[in-house]
Amino acid sequence: MNGDQQAKIDRIISEGYEFKFGDYISRGFDILKKNLGGFVLFTLLFLVIIMVISLIPLVGFVANTFFITPVLTAGFFWVANKVWKGETTEFGDFFRGFDFIRQLALTALIQLVIVGIALIPFIMAVWDSGLVQWYMEIFNDPLAVQGSIPPIPASWTFLLLAPVIYFSVSYSWAYMFVIFHKLPAWDALEASRNIITKQWFMYFIFTIVLGLIASAGVIIVCIGLLASIPAVYCMHYAAFEDITQLNTESEEGEGDNIEQHLVD
Repeated sequence: MNGDQQAKIDRIISEGYEFKFGDYISRGFDILKKNLGGFVLFTLLFLVIIMVISLIPLVGFVANTFFITPVLTAGFFWVANKVWKGETTEFGDFFRGFDFIRQLALTALIQLVIVGIALIPFIMAVWDSGLVQWYMEIFNDPLAVQGSIPPIPASWTFLLLAPVIYFSVSYSWAYMFVIFHKLPAWDALEASRNIITKQWFMYFIFTIVLGLIASAGVIIVCIGLLASIPAVYCMHYAAFEDITQLNTESEEGEGDNIEQHLVD
């Protein structure tokens, strides 16, 4: 790794960075507007593909979770990067994620396993509360528990979701580290976690705001949804590009392998 690049990334981790909340939202919208037709058309295709594949029992879930969704999600980031750099884009660029399908699938798998393990204490607490059994009884014999009040888990139970939320937010950039820096799955996850953790709470709020933007698209329906989904991906990309100095590194010819220190 180039020494200047090593120092730059080490500085991001050790000293932190400024999180330009409003700038990332503004830049995301700017990227979207520069290729609105392409983003909207790809989002429509994305949703159709996911829905059709989900109709296949079991296989559909596996295909969507570990292959289709990661690959197509990477396509949003790939095109956003080209648009931000002022490069000409083609519709086929949205499918460049297939070039990294193996590492993207592994990234999705590892993330699911980690988040799943983190979720176990919460599931056990809810199970002990009797809520799951209550719903099972309703499913088996609705009349048997008619009029009864479902058990309510203790309020502290929801604190057990903290690790799940932490990892879910911290891994937000993993796919981008795979496609832009060519990191293997585990290293991409750790790179994402190490940098986002420096400003985790801000990124958590950022994620909530982006969720509200996506929800607004659902309320507007159709066109609003088709625009809000890519807008959110473009905003995530804008934060990643600025904080990791993605294109500055490329322009300076410093390479894009930042694996070593990000996974320590």
